[in-house]
Formats: sequence, structure tokens, C-alpha cells
Amino acid sequence: MTVRIVVTDQPLDVPELLSVGGNLGSGAIASFTGLVRPENEKESVLSLEFEAWESKLPEVLNDIAVIASEENDLDSILIAHRTGVVKPGEAIVCIQTCSAHRIGAFNACSWTIDELKRQAPIWKMEHTTSGSRWVEGLG
Repeated sequence: MTVRIVVTDQPLDVPELLSVGGNLGSGAIASFTGLVRPENEKESVLSLEFEAWESKLPEVLNDIAVIASEENDLDSILIAHRTGVVKPGEAIVCIQTCSAHRIGAFNACSWTIDELKRQAPIWKMEHTTSGSRWVEGLG
């Protein structure tokens, strides 16, 4: 099993990230990419700003990846997450799961984003045309 964790303040190159996954034993690859929406609650979003507990985030993401891998018999898993300012249309998070069968890949991908939002020490501020506010909850 291969685990790859990427945390960066630079734009995510999603095609490049996804081109690395899989191996000859994989029969299924599932992926999820979360983007900044241009509008939230009928208000224009200028950007989201992500702050993270930089020294802890990779460890938490790795722990999530290992559990997802073990519970779904994955060949590989990638979790990439942005920090800093992310503009509408840009990727915030990218997850790729590879396994012998689709059910494992789909289940792991879905579970991983849910756990990331529940556990990852990431906070976001939403910047809109009417001001800025911290968004409740993690990630």
C-alpha cells in the first residue's frame, strides 16, 4: 500500500496529482476534488483562506489515509490539501483511492473526505463582497 500526503500553499495541479496513482494490481480508481464555489448563500465569494496546524496536519491526514487503506484494502491513496488563499474555481482538496475493486475505492474516497472534514486541523475564512467571516467547524 502506498500513502501520499501533500499539504501546500501553492495551487494543486490536479491532473498531475491524479496521474501518479494506481498500479498494475488496481482495478478501480476513485477521486474527489473539492473546489471553491463562486457563490455561497447568494453572495459572491472572493476567496477562502485556509489556516492549518502545519506540524500536525500531515500526521492527521496520514492517519486517515492508513485507516481508509486498511479498511478498504487499497493499493494506494493520495490526500492533497491547500492552505492559504484559494480563489473560486481552484482546488482545495484532492483525494484519490486505488483498489482492486470499485466498492473499496468509492467507499474509501467518500469516507476519507468525511473524516478529513471531521478531524483535520484546518480552519477557513470566507472572504465575500460584504466582508470576511470564519466558517464554523473544521475544514
